[in-house]
Amino acid sequence: MILYYLIISFGILLLLYAFKSIFTLRKKVIGNDKTSFRISEILNTIKSNISLWKYYFIAGNSKNLFRNIILTLCVFLVLFTINNLYLQVNKTIFLISVILLFILIIWKIGQHRNRKIFEAYFPEVIQILNSSTSSGAGLLQALERCGKDISGQLGKEFKSIYKRLSLGEDPVSVFNDSYVRYPYKEFYFFITIIKINLDKGGQMREVINRLGRMIADSKKMEKKKKAMTSEARISAIIVSLFPVVFFIFMKFMMPENFDFIINDDNGRYILYYVLGSELLGMLIIWWLMRKTT
Repeated sequence: MILYYLIISFGILLLLYAFKSIFTLRKKVIGNDKTSFRISEILNTIKSNISLWKYYFIAGNSKNLFRNIILTLCVFLVLFTINNLYLQVNKTIFLISVILLFILIIWKIGQHRNRKIFEAYFPEVIQILNSSTSSGAGLLQALERCGKDISGQLGKEFKSIYKRLSLGEDPVSVFNDSYVRYPYKEFYFFITIIKINLDKGGQMREVINRLGRMIADSKKMEKKKKAMTSEARISAIIVSLFPVVFFIFMKFMMPENFDFIINDDNGRYILYYVLGSELLGMLIIWWLMRKTT
């Protein structure tokens, strides 16, 4: 039964995300064209999202699979115990909610991790390409050096790019697959430069230098934005902790009220209202912070 709900919830979430991605792409690329999409395109998008979610779950390293599964099961058991002892939400609703939250949290954590890795190591890619092209090395040699000299997840990505290009795969397909994992404007400009250079040649060094300057300016602007919004972010975190602290305080200092909220049917409505309003408030704050940054 648990596996059934897991498969259904996972499929529904990925299907919704696939439809969102397709309609967003349609709006950007073909505007108001009313041509119906093929089922194969939807299936390919779903398959791509499933593969990307797996990539996020293992953090780009298959060795992490067993460890992450064990951690996931431990977290689930803790949440299940808390629900049985305190929240007492219907088990079916609880299970579906946990599965959906698990999928979304892994997705968001994976996106955040990839962004951090990209920002940390991509400037090194630019430097390596500059030094390689300045010394007269070819583009494939420069990409090979990026894979060797850069450690971690991004280094493995460039190793994969080099191997696939060396085997004669279509550069468009290779870089599009890579862009799915790193969908950032800097990387988009980078792969555009590489594809143009592979097709028509040209002075890549000057363009790469400009891209490096653009990335440096972008990082400076991002730091300024974070500094300007740091006080608001800290305030939001502190405010969000108030209900949790009060809940713990009530457990020890006001056990009668705590028992009413946990065990009484009417009291649970108050508990669910507090949890729902807290979640809604955090989502609104997150949305506002995202708009400002």
